[in-house]
Amino acid sequence: MRKTMVWVGIAVFCLLVVNPQVSLAQEKAIKIKYAHMGTPKPLEDSIHGAAVAFKYVMEKRSGGRFQVEIYPSGTLGKEIDLLEAVKNNVIQVHAASMAGLHRIFPAAMLPFSPYLYRNEAIAYEVIAGPAGNKLLSQFTEKTGIKGLEIIGSTYLVFTNSVRPIRTPADMAGIKFRGMDTLQVNMFKSFGASAVPVSWPETYTSLQTGVVQGQTNPAFIVSWAKLNEVQKYLTLANSQFGTQWMVCNKQWYDGLSSEDKLIVRDAVKTACAASIGLGVLLDDKALTELKEKGMEITALSDKQTLEFQKLARPACLAWLKTQMDPKLVDEFLKAIEDTEKKMGF
Repeated sequence: MRKTMVWVGIAVFCLLVVNPQVSLAQEKAIKIKYAHMGTPKPLEDSIHGAAVAFKYVMEKRSGGRFQVEIYPSGTLGKEIDLLEAVKNNVIQVHAASMAGLHRIFPAAMLPFSPYLYRNEAIAYEVIAGPAGNKLLSQFTEKTGIKGLEIIGSTYLVFTNSVRPIRTPADMAGIKFRGMDTLQVNMFKSFGASAVPVSWPETYTSLQTGVVQGQTNPAFIVSWAKLNEVQKYLTLANSQFGTQWMVCNKQWYDGLSSEDKLIVRDAVKTACAASIGLGVLLDDKALTELKEKGMEITALSDKQTLEFQKLARPACLAWLKTQMDPKLVDEFLKAIEDTEKKMGF
């Protein structure tokens, strides 16, 4: 037995000398837990697609030294739980939505305010520029959680079971599901009413008439089968959807400068994947929803302006009561500057 153990030891030693990477690669691998609330299908959910892109770059660029474990569908907790887990380094990276962000950092609602941007290109430019970076820095300073990037997605659409929406007047008398107070203020500015309803209760609330309409990206409408309880869909270019990529600050600060570059590039790739997938999934969803009987209305720029005139000032006035009004004005100035830069 002793001789056998000696020979085993010699064999292992030789293996390590010949190929040391084979030896303790698993032991040396740095595990990164990445959590989000999206579905675990990268080609059907831009949130998960972004996570897969992040994993791909982190593992490829590090030669496998980093191993990213993705936890979708809220398997590690609800939004607010995940943010707390990131702060405590139970989770290293998280794609956070407004459902949790606005509770610990109200200014996160600013890029999500209704009718801020003329189009997607301007939105991408603003949130990836100095204005977006300032919000991320303030988020890090206030919460102790590092803000990595604001990931742009696509515009939300309006759906309802009452009538086609072409003008703000068409909103009158319809009760909408509001995700938060910002959305409640938006619908009220149109003459509609809105009540907070949690996402898990949305389908049933629409089905039973507790509410008659809601707003979400088109691919969410399709995925959640809201067409079964909603007849009309309006492309209104209202709120531009975002997710915030955040991470544990101590974990990030402990990385080498080289590894921080890998994280930076992985985050940028995740953003690009989310944007591309979001557009494709929305287009696919609209085709499917139309085939299933939903009546789809696309608003012209002139029609959209009528909604903007009501919702934009009402929502920004409310936001100024939730944060430093100067921050709101600076963000608007960044949008105006970007419009000029892009020729509008």
